Amino acid sequence: MTFSAPTAKDQGLMLLKEGALPESIEALNMAIEEDPNDLDSFLYLGLAYAKHGDHVQAVDVLEHAVTLAPTSSKVHYNLGVAYHKAHNITQAKEQYLRSLGLDPSNALARKALDSLLTAQSAD
Repeated sequence: MTFSAPTAKDQGLMLLKEGALPESIEALNMAIEEDPNDLDSFLYLGLAYAKHGDHVQAVDVLEHAVTLAPTSSKVHYNLGVAYHKAHNITQAKEQYLRSLGLDPSNALARKALDSLLTAQSAD
């Protein structure tokens, strides 16, 4: 049996799961250089930036992911989360609504939107 070396994306995901965020970001950027159309690498990189607290960079990466998969409910949801964490409530709400428009059964987007609306009504 032969095993292949892990790809940059695999390494980036493993490092992300371990919480090694700077190393994960570096590996995922390498993965994107290798394949600029790899949606998963963009999603993982956006998550890594968000977990690292760099919400502006997370938004930038996930906005690019939307250009790769404009009809993906998952991508719009993740972009909504990034906007939410960046305190851009208007854009977060728009992305959650787009996510639900693409997939009305997306429970994560529904919960995030409900939470956002509840917080807005409390203000």
